[in-house]
Amino acid sequence: MRGAGFSGTGGLLMQHTFVIAEIEHEGWLSRRGGGYVLHVGENAVPIALAEAEGGGQLLSLGAEISRVLIAQDGDLVHVHIDGITFTVRYVDPVQRYGSHAGGGADDIAEAPMPGVVIAVHVKEGQAVTAGDTLMVIESMKLETAIKAWRNGTVAAVHVGVGQTFQRGAPLLALAPE
Repeated sequence: MRGAGFSGTGGLLMQHTFVIAEIEHEGWLSRRGGGYVLHVGENAVPIALAEAEGGGQLLSLGAEISRVLIAQDGDLVHVHIDGITFTVRYVDPVQRYGSHAGGGADDIAEAPMPGVVIAVHVKEGQAVTAGDTLMVIESMKLETAIKAWRNGTVAAVHVGVGQTFQRGAPLLALAPE
């Protein structure tokens, strides 16, 4: 993974946050064809992990392939690559976005199931009324409207149209009351 820069981005994408050597890095994965693409900043790089002969895995990042050993312990992932071991800590998005907004989990709409965003009807700073449709998601061909649970102002939209997410991922947040 040498040479792969990690940087934060804003916007409508659901950024996953990881801490490596006490530095936060943001990125997200999307599907393309039969594989995945790692999005970091403005860069999009094909990524794959496969079993290697003799143990370990082969990590493909763009055209570069490296033998790695990976061990997971809860939110910690230990990655041994090119003779160096890195510990990567996954930061729970609900806690991160809630604390950054000065609010709590009650201010964040979480995904009720894994799926994909098919429509976003609001933007940051927009006032909403309880019951307004904020976005529409799809999971297994079932569309679900995410509605405002109270009156408020949209503080952040964490996912954009076409982006996939897992159950429990923050979709959007209202400003704290």
